[in-house]
Amino acid sequence: MKFLPKIKKFFINTAIVVVVTFVLFEVLYRYSVIDFYKAETAHLNTETDLANTSVDFLVFGDSFSATAKEINYIDKLREKNPKASFVNVSVPGIGVRQVNTFAKAKIKKHQPKAIIYQIYVGNDLVDVNHLWSWEKFSVARNLYWEASDHFLSLSYLNHKATVFSPRVNSRTHTMATDDFSIDFYDERTKRFLNFDRSFFNNTLLLKEPFKARYDVWLGYMQTFLETIPKDIPVYLVWIPHCSQVNDYYLNNLNQLGATFDDKTTVQQLNYPFFAQAKKDLKAFTNVTQLNPLETFQANDTENYRLYFANDPHINDNGNVVLRDFLQTEISF
Repeated sequence: MKFLPKIKKFFINTAIVVVVTFVLFEVLYRYSVIDFYKAETAHLNTETDLANTSVDFLVFGDSFSATAKEINYIDKLREKNPKASFVNVSVPGIGVRQVNTFAKAKIKKHQPKAIIYQIYVGNDLVDVNHLWSWEKFSVARNLYWEASDHFLSLSYLNHKATVFSPRVNSRTHTMATDDFSIDFYDERTKRFLNFDRSFFNNTLLLKEPFKARYDVWLGYMQTFLETIPKDIPVYLVWIPHCSQVNDYYLNNLNQLGATFDDKTTVQQLNYPFFAQAKKDLKAFTNVTQLNPLETFQANDTENYRLYFANDPHINDNGNVVLRDFLQTEISF
């Protein structure tokens, strides 16, 4: 029994060290004291790009903008516009909350003449306020998602851990399969639909509880835009969810269990999520909203699909169409 006080003291001291270390890590991440995404940025840019202190375009986004080189629409824009300079600081799996931790530093470093911010309507609203359900998800996942809504550094640790995830490693097979298959389809999409069969319907139409999430997202987006000097043009590029493009993708989602109350509204150009944001952000006169949905709908055919069959990301064709759309909307 004489060892009990020592054991107790050891665990108390260990707990204190862990808490202090985590709080310090959170502060370092939240205020971007160091460049936590240096490796991701280096992968998407050359050393010459990153050394540029007066870049034409600074790009923020998630996995749609941080996909493999040559496939990426930003790299296709580089090829099309060799005289224009780009720095792509997009990171897979992040949202506007994480972008706000490093946006100011990147803008200061690269002094962009214009900014591209890529939005993905399929999951940006849950990036700012994660899902929660004791019935649908494990205790560990619920606790992690709740904690990550308060501690941003947890999302970074999860991002780094995904390289070891079997789900992520299996996506190579998922994306390489040209025929739709329930078995091969993206697990994250299945998780969303397990939470709520109307997940995408309610997100795109801003039905509760996603209207409340939209209000949170809007606050973070306004914070992002407020960090940008008013003389710098900002292009918000809205990546549609595949179900909005045509019935091929929507029917595939139905087979996965998704339900859509109003297909017409989901697939219309001015769908509620986009329309509301356009209205709420109109005070930012340097912001241009770019919605490629109509272009995607016109170009996606049976013989020329723009999205992967079993993943909601755009494929090489989709990146080409997105590049060509941006080419007509932005002066390069």
